[in-house]
Amino acid sequence: MTLVTPTSAPAPNASAAPRPPQPRRRVGIALRISLGLSVMAALVLIIGGVSLSSFRLFRSEVTTLSSITLPEVITSAELHASLQRLVAQLPLLSGANSTPQRRSIYDGLVAELESMQLLVARMRGLLAEEPDGHGEVSSNVRLLEQTRSTLLILAATVADLNAEVARQLAHGERQAEAAVGLGRLSNALEGMSGPDVGPWAVRVGALLARAAGSIQLEHLNRLKGEQRAVERTLLELGQIASVANGASGPAMMAMQEELFTLLVAPGGLFESAAERLQARNRAQALTSQARVLVETVDRSSRALFDSIRDQSADRTGDLAALMSERSQVVMVLAAASILLVVAVHFIFRRFLSSRLVALNRAVLARLSGAGTQVAIPVDGDDEITDIGGSIRYFIDEIDHRQRDLADNERRFRSLVEGSIQGTIIHRDFRALYANEAFAAMFGVTVAQVMALPSLLALVGPGEQAKMHENYNHLLNGGAPTGRRRIRARRPDGGDLWVELTGRRVDWTDGPAVQAVVVDVTREAEAEEALRQSRDAAERALNELKATQTSLIQSEKMASLGQLVAGVAHEVNTPIGITITGASQLQALIEELAHSHSTNTLKKSDFQRFLSDGLEMANLILANSTRAANLVQSFKLVAVDQSSDERRVFLLKDYIEELLRSLHPTYKARTGLTIAVDCPPDIELDGYPGALSQILTNLIMNALIHAFDPGQAGRIGIDAHRIDDETVELSVSDTGKGIPADVLPKIFDPFFTTRRGSGGSGLGLHIVFNLVTGRLHGSIAVSSPPGEGTRFTLRFPSVIHKP
Repeated sequence: MTLVTPTSAPAPNASAAPRPPQPRRRVGIALRISLGLSVMAALVLIIGGVSLSSFRLFRSEVTTLSSITLPEVITSAELHASLQRLVAQLPLLSGANSTPQRRSIYDGLVAELESMQLLVARMRGLLAEEPDGHGEVSSNVRLLEQTRSTLLILAATVADLNAEVARQLAHGERQAEAAVGLGRLSNALEGMSGPDVGPWAVRVGALLARAAGSIQLEHLNRLKGEQRAVERTLLELGQIASVANGASGPAMMAMQEELFTLLVAPGGLFESAAERLQARNRAQALTSQARVLVETVDRSSRALFDSIRDQSADRTGDLAALMSERSQVVMVLAAASILLVVAVHFIFRRFLSSRLVALNRAVLARLSGAGTQVAIPVDGDDEITDIGGSIRYFIDEIDHRQRDLADNERRFRSLVEGSIQGTIIHRDFRALYANEAFAAMFGVTVAQVMALPSLLALVGPGEQAKMHENYNHLLNGGAPTGRRRIRARRPDGGDLWVELTGRRVDWTDGPAVQAVVVDVTREAEAEEALRQSRDAAERALNELKATQTSLIQSEKMASLGQLVAGVAHEVNTPIGITITGASQLQALIEELAHSHSTNTLKKSDFQRFLSDGLEMANLILANSTRAANLVQSFKLVAVDQSSDERRVFLLKDYIEELLRSLHPTYKARTGLTIAVDCPPDIELDGYPGALSQILTNLIMNALIHAFDPGQAGRIGIDAHRIDDETVELSVSDTGKGIPADVLPKIFDPFFTTRRGSGGSGLGLHIVFNLVTGRLHGSIAVSSPPGEGTRFTLRFPSVIHKP
């Protein structure tokens, strides 16, 4: 681009130029302006004084509210909240069932009490800083002192309660040790033999049973009665042992003495049980006392909070009234100022502005060229007359220079003004010229660009050093710079991206820099939006993967917990039958031994013993085998679900093991059957834990959603090979099916038709993720109306690691 530098206009002919007028000394206008401004300044000072006084009062009240009243409200609220936490933790201490738990709860209670004491101390300091205006502070101090003294009593009560709970736990542990010793004696009793041991052993067994039942008593007097009965029984056992013959006598005597030590000696079972009951009763009494103290603290703290809140409301109302009163005064003064301004306006308009307007119109007419014959008014006898004469002289001089500049300006505008690119010429970053395109780019006018103190205001702080460096490079004769992109900013605060090129030019009275500027904001924003979208997508993907892993693990643990509960409940039945059979068999043996020892044993009694004993043994063996099978199945499925290790397994055997583990969850539904159709030779090399989780979720989903409670039906598990590398597994039911509008959303996360009834909406979503992710397979679902639902899985028989 070629830049045309306008040349200077020739100097006007000195002989044709009029002589400049000589001003005369006058003070008329200055006196009027000074008088009006003085009155206005006085009003402004009055308004400022009233406003400053109001501000000081307002600041004093706000300071009191912020430094005293608001902390008092917050502290009282914190005290009440701390009390609520103390109320929640207090029942836990009396119910602690282990020493670590007791210590943890007691430490929490002590910390809470100390925190409340600190809050009380802080409130005392705040109340000490507040002046007592109407007796409210004295009332608050009394409530606070009542709270503090009650807290001290409560702390002592909690300490006593902790001691009683500790004593209760200690005696409970001694009681448990004595019970272990009784178990050891019971095992030793089974190994004793001899002609005199049988009846004695029967009485010892009865004594052990009586002792085991006595320690469960909750009444102290009944416990003492049982203790005396046990002491009498021990004396009888000692008498029997003392007359026993053979080697069994000393053993019986030693066992009798050990029974005496474990049961009725100091520190024995009965004494520990009695001490534990007494400690528990005292702990209950202390707990009731602590509740009463807590209620007392709650009443006083609530009363304190209500009092402080009412004081805060009163102070806020006083502050509002003060602001309203002072605002009215300021508004009255402001109205007086407005009236004064209106009066000054009319006076100035009469003696000053109307004459200046006429002068301005004449000057504009002359400068526009439309009124070359319009005379500039110079009538009057004040400063405006002198100004009119000077203006007329300078306008005549300007007319000569404008005619010389007009040609150069027309040529320059034809080259630059019509350009769609922004052009700016500056020296030391002061604008010498700017076209309309440049001004429009920054949302301002050309005049506003020319009025800027520095063009660096249009760029960010990080770009200013580079702009200085480039400017010095160009002025020192450097080559024109290539196109470079920088972040600029508009005067209204908006940002934009521009690309600019610069070069050195000669402009009027010296060198300057010309820059051509192009707005590339849309391109830059598009690039930034694309980058942010990519980064956001990557972050969302990472968060989704982490969330998916966490949800799968949580659902896996929940399923495993249900499995544990069911198996535990199921194992209780065979174990209970086994214990009952063993007890019955023991009774039969004792009866046979008694008949043998008294020489009253008959053949029919022995045959009946053989028949009943064989039946009991078979019962014990069958139920023990059933419990062992349940535990073995549970161990296999539980280890797979928790470890998720890879191994080789037979599909049919694993499904049957899983169903045995899940049997407790559906055994109560007598009309429901689960059938498995799977060849026994399908072998998988993969992750049984994932398969277990999938089948568990699908079966539980069918039990919950497909069938109503008590409804008969069938769940089928079918598997077969599609080819040598792919297995198809389907789980179907004859239930109510899935509605067509729900079917497309069942694999969505958190979608459930039982929101608020225990449904989480994660079961089928986790199934979908495990099938497609862990098993590298696919899953499909179909639910024709009236035909139930079928889930079909396809996955490789050998799952390769990712």
